[in-house]
Amino acid sequence: MATPLLTAAARMVKVLTAENAALRALDASAAATLLEEKLAAARGLAEASAVRPAAPQTSETAGLALQLRDLAAENQRLLERTMQVQARVLDMVARAARQEASQVGGRYIASGVAVPDRGAVTLHMRA
Repeated sequence: MATPLLTAAARMVKVLTAENAALRALDASAAATLLEEKLAAARGLAEASAVRPAAPQTSETAGLALQLRDLAAENQRLLERTMQVQARVLDMVARAARQEASQVGGRYIASGVAVPDRGAVTLHMRA
């Protein structure tokens, strides 16, 4: 018989499994779409844990607890890796932007494309 705690744990397992798959594929957008569902699953698990009656542990609950523990550990590792990848990408973009800015000579960049003066950029940004 499924208890509220088992149901909540199974829901969290489902969400973590989906999020971990997205993170393994480096699909941060897909992982981000699961955020609300993950937060709801975490709230449900916390609520079910707070009101559960003391019951003996069964092989089903022990297995689910171990699965949840392993998925949570993997999720943490994958989230940390994703943040490191994003930091490297942002660093590359920043370096490229600095390099491009350093190549501006007068009003033209090295490729010969005209660089708008600051007044025009300011007006454009306000428009």
